[in-house]
Amino acid sequence: MTEDSNRNRGDDPDSIYRAPSSNTNLAPEGDPFRTFIGPNSTDYYARLFDRFQSGGSSVSWNWPAFFVSSYWLLYRKMWLNAFLYWIALPTGLIVLSGIVAAVMDAGWAILFYYGAYFIIGFVLVPMYANRLYYAHAKSRVTSVTRTTTSEAEQSARLAKIGGTSNVVLFVILPLVIIAVIGILAAIAIPAYQDFTVRAQVAEGLNLSNPAKTAVTEYYGNNGELPVDNASAGLPPASQISGNYVSSVLIDDGDVVVTYGNNAHSIIADETLILTPYPETGGYIEWECYSPTIRSRHLPAVCR
Repeated sequence: MTEDSNRNRGDDPDSIYRAPSSNTNLAPEGDPFRTFIGPNSTDYYARLFDRFQSGGSSVSWNWPAFFVSSYWLLYRKMWLNAFLYWIALPTGLIVLSGIVAAVMDAGWAILFYYGAYFIIGFVLVPMYANRLYYAHAKSRVTSVTRTTTSEAEQSARLAKIGGTSNVVLFVILPLVIIAVIGILAAIAIPAYQDFTVRAQVAEGLNLSNPAKTAVTEYYGNNGELPVDNASAGLPPASQISGNYVSSVLIDDGDVVVTYGNNAHSIIADETLILTPYPETGGYIEWECYSPTIRSRHLPAVCR
């Protein structure tokens, strides 16, 4: 802001840039807005404030308010606005979405919530963020210049209540850390779970090998498939078990592995089936599959 523009604004009796009256010692050339803005981006905001003060358009664009609205509001010490954006806005949209869901349906409610949040948070807020900051600054500056007579005291108070705040480091940074940990956990936990389940399923495939051998030998000797464990010379199904397998059953030649005992809940009581296909020369081709276990948990030969 130039000294000439400050003098012109001094003609406006409501302007905070007017020449000091008898109840203030603020120098005519002093710029309380600049003091309030602080050393960060002073020229940028002072230029916009000058435009707003002269009646220019309220529309501009603030990239920090677009990417990190809450951060920017806290950084510029607009505590109430940060609360409204962070808490009141989503709460209000949830209430309105509930009304939309009651009147229409859940699909429209979801569309309304995210659509309204996008328009407000990523269009209106960055468009009017600078004007909002100007209104905030004007309110604070006006209050200080009307209640304080000493220029030094005015500058000290404006510098204290204005400028920027590092509170975001204590508010946003922990949230970012929590979010990063959550993302990593969301990736790592399912991956570890899949690894664990695959290892348990593999135990069933290993325990099926003696049953497959028994079926092959029975077919080679009799020209037909065994109907059950006893005919194949195997112990009862429940006696063929492991940490994660509760039984291995021969059912008309099929080898049926049932998971249980200490198996993960994802595969508990589920089955892995190995079906024999006799070939010429007494050779048997096996097909491995599961009607219920997800493909990603199956051994490669069973997918």
